[in-house]
Amino acid sequence: MFLPLRDSIEFTAEAARVCKTVLPSGVRILTEEMLGAPSVAVAASVAVGSRDETGGHFGSTHFLEHLLFKGTERRSARDISIAFDSVGGSSNAATAKEYTSYYARVENAALPLALDLILDMFSSAKIDRHDFDVERTVILEELAMNEDDPEDVAHENLSEALLPGLDLGRPIGGTVETINAVDRESVFAYYKKHYAPQNLVITVAGGVSHERVVELVEAELNRIGWTGSAEPEQRRSQQAMQLPKPEAMRIIKKDVAQANVLLGYQSLHASDPDRFALGILSTVLGGGMSSRLYQEIREERGLAYSTYCYQQGYSDAGYFGVYAGTSEENAKLVTELMRSEVQKVVSGGITAAELELALGNISGGLALRFESPLARMNRLLAAEIGTGEYLSITEVMDRFRSVTRDQIVAVANRVFSVEPTLVAVGKSLKGLR
Repeated sequence: MFLPLRDSIEFTAEAARVCKTVLPSGVRILTEEMLGAPSVAVAASVAVGSRDETGGHFGSTHFLEHLLFKGTERRSARDISIAFDSVGGSSNAATAKEYTSYYARVENAALPLALDLILDMFSSAKIDRHDFDVERTVILEELAMNEDDPEDVAHENLSEALLPGLDLGRPIGGTVETINAVDRESVFAYYKKHYAPQNLVITVAGGVSHERVVELVEAELNRIGWTGSAEPEQRRSQQAMQLPKPEAMRIIKKDVAQANVLLGYQSLHASDPDRFALGILSTVLGGGMSSRLYQEIREERGLAYSTYCYQQGYSDAGYFGVYAGTSEENAKLVTELMRSEVQKVVSGGITAAELELALGNISGGLALRFESPLARMNRLLAAEIGTGEYLSITEVMDRFRSVTRDQIVAVANRVFSVEPTLVAVGKSLKGLR
């Protein structure tokens, strides 16, 4: 089945052709042909992430991200590395809460090799016991490295505090306890259950045609033996869930040079119609050097080097964070200033000049971001495993430009009308509330 999504002209005078094919096996192939691009980004992904782990499988998603590079029936881990290096390519993987992706960037002529490698890894990983034991140690070192980053610790704790008891609140990489507890058999069973044709989404962007990609994928699937008939796995529901009451405060004592402070609010899920208004609000509040947080906390008072805000949306939930890194003695004042700037948006909205500035910021940021085949490839993946709706950059900006200042006040009141959750990482943090 072949589904042309649309032709669009974005940022250059060349048309970017976006297409989708669903094979009889249930495998979905989405491409964006970027005329004249010398390279291509390719990924094999599943809409399965850390939130999908159940008892006995906690940590399995992150384990698989590591183990698929450790060898297949046809190739050793060294063979995989040499193959990518032989064409000057790069490869990696990303584990998220709602998906896992294995991707590569190569020159156009090396796409057949990249697809061969990634689909071999995806379908035929060995996951033997020795490799499993080695990667357990590697993952524990990775967790220890993250634990040494106080900003990362603050963000992990914010999601847990805002979404208590939910699968979305668990850390993506697992914990020392879950990584030590999970066994090879559980991870292998998780792999066999989820890494199947009906779950596979292949996304490609760069200097290659859709027809050529489909031809290459079909050849690889025939070699693997994935030629049966199945319906693609259904997407997650895009309806907001009823969230539990968040924690009021979480203080983490660590011997660090700077306090890392976050205010968090339960917020919009990824498909909420108000997300465009919230995006503008986030840009005005903490999206750049001209933002209110940056100007008030850094430029006017010199209290922080880094301060910003962000929205994290999932299929059925989301949260909003306001961050600053500051000295211990200034942590209380900086927290009060962050609260004050949030409440100013709630009570007074934003100015017409701020709205115009934010639209320019967002438009330019999108243009720069989507120069990259990798970013365009990930946009295809997000559309397929999320809403199923692909929006061109023009359509995205039309939605941002349709937002009114009254709508921004409304979404500010919707998100910020409750007391925020306070998360802080530091030595003493006296007086925080």
